[in-house]
Amino acid sequence: MQNGSLVNAGGPQATLLNDSCVGCHSNSGTETIVTLGSTSIPIVFNASEPTYPATGTASSTLAGGNFYWVAQAGGDAYGHNVYGISGQDGTLSAAPGASTACATCHNSLAGSESTSGCKGCHVPAHHADDSAEVVGATGGWYRFLGENPAMMGSPDVYGVKGIEEDNWEQNPASDSHNGYFGSSTVYAKCFWPYLPTYSIGQFCVGCHGNFHHEMNSAQPGDVSGAWIRHPSDVIIPNAIEYANYTVYNPLAPVAKTALAGKKNSTVVEPGADLVTCISCHRPHGSPYPDMLRWDYSNSCKVGVSNADCGCFVCHSTKD
Repeated sequence: MQNGSLVNAGGPQATLLNDSCVGCHSNSGTETIVTLGSTSIPIVFNASEPTYPATGTASSTLAGGNFYWVAQAGGDAYGHNVYGISGQDGTLSAAPGASTACATCHNSLAGSESTSGCKGCHVPAHHADDSAEVVGATGGWYRFLGENPAMMGSPDVYGVKGIEEDNWEQNPASDSHNGYFGSSTVYAKCFWPYLPTYSIGQFCVGCHGNFHHEMNSAQPGDVSGAWIRHPSDVIIPNAIEYANYTVYNPLAPVAKTALAGKKNSTVVEPGADLVTCISCHRPHGSPYPDMLRWDYSNSCKVGVSNADCGCFVCHSTKD
């Protein structure tokens, strides 16, 4: 309330804000970056279909993808179900690959509780100084990906480090892209209270722990052997088909175990860099099932050359 009236006709908002996270980062049009004075606001939910993949136009989908497809077009399989954007998943009652130990805090992002919605992944710190090349705790964590205080109360300890591209990859290129921090350390299913690696992959473990923890029958101590699902947070081999991936391709980004001096690096180092969750998925959503970055069902046919298939970026001899 202010002067006897609601600040927002839709109801009072948290911490006296005029609107929610969704309200500020949504747009009824197709523009994915909105400018207000000297402030640029990344849009993660457009009511009209944005351009995908990004081409540098004002309507180009940003790095994390867009909730348009889960809320307006494809349905549940096309993005995370987030409170204020889309309802509970009609098929899944919990995050796929969820581990029982973490389910108390990480069951779903579609609920109204304080550990859900946008704050299930992001801890807003808009006044933090994120000017450092590698953004960590003092900068509010990379893209505000940090521990929700309502969960464990450790937002200054658990979070993600990374390099932030100025325009959120609206026009990505081999020399213009985010820098993702990764770790090949075999970590536990839950993000807390274990030793943080500050990697994007370990952050995803909070909801999808089994996808990382059970990559083969010998996990967690051994990452060799037959895979039961695609490996994640594993070093890209410097051998056979993988050794050809040496120039960074935003279609299939890699994570690095050291980011200092690597802003907009065009170099991929097989034998050192890693494949991680977002090498294949857009966390907000995409036009393709399972939030994949490319059309796996139609574009990825073995023996058929197709630059739009991200699988072939690493598996360079399959097309």
